[in-house]
Amino acid sequence: MSEYSVICIIPARGGSKRFPRKNIASLAGRSLISYAIKAALEASSIKGVYVSSEDREIVEVAKKEGALVPIMRPEELAGDTVTADEPVKHLVKYLLENLKESFSIVVVIQTTSPFVRPDHINSAVKMLIEKPFLDSVTTLAEVDHRGHPYNLSSVSRDEKWEFIFPEKRLSAVTRQAKPIFHKFGNLFAVRTETLLQKGRF
Repeated sequence: MSEYSVICIIPARGGSKRFPRKNIASLAGRSLISYAIKAALEASSIKGVYVSSEDREIVEVAKKEGALVPIMRPEELAGDTVTADEPVKHLVKYLLENLKESFSIVVVIQTTSPFVRPDHINSAVKMLIEKPFLDSVTTLAEVDHRGHPYNLSSVSRDEKWEFIFPEKRLSAVTRQAKPIFHKFGNLFAVRTETLLQKGRF
């Protein structure tokens, strides 16, 4: 993996309304963001760990945990409707254009995912390197049969119980016939050029 240069960016805004200050909330005696930072720092494939935030308290916590914060995130990229893609791209462009950094892959870890491990990160990077036809890699989770979307139902206006996807359910009547994975998305590895050109992970 030596010919590839990989960085990690952890987006962590301070304006969560449903769970105020969640990114630095305490979990088992540590700030939530510290888990993502520690995993990235311990991943052998990562050369630099960065945090994108508009919040000064989060920035201070991130720096104490060993992350780099070369620029504050603009307030317009910290709103409720802003996806993580935009602040990550903002930081990537800053690193490339202002600090003249060079990296071919960006790993993104969600702050609210404390169970990402260094081996998860290394595996995602390895897959992206070994499969040049891929633009990005993300995590998947197995769908429990009982909670599978094909089994979802609702009560209609005329009080009838109906499946939301009846045709799909009929075409996949056995457990084995149903798709078994959904995008978990607590970790992304994306080629730098893909992020810059398409604006998405």
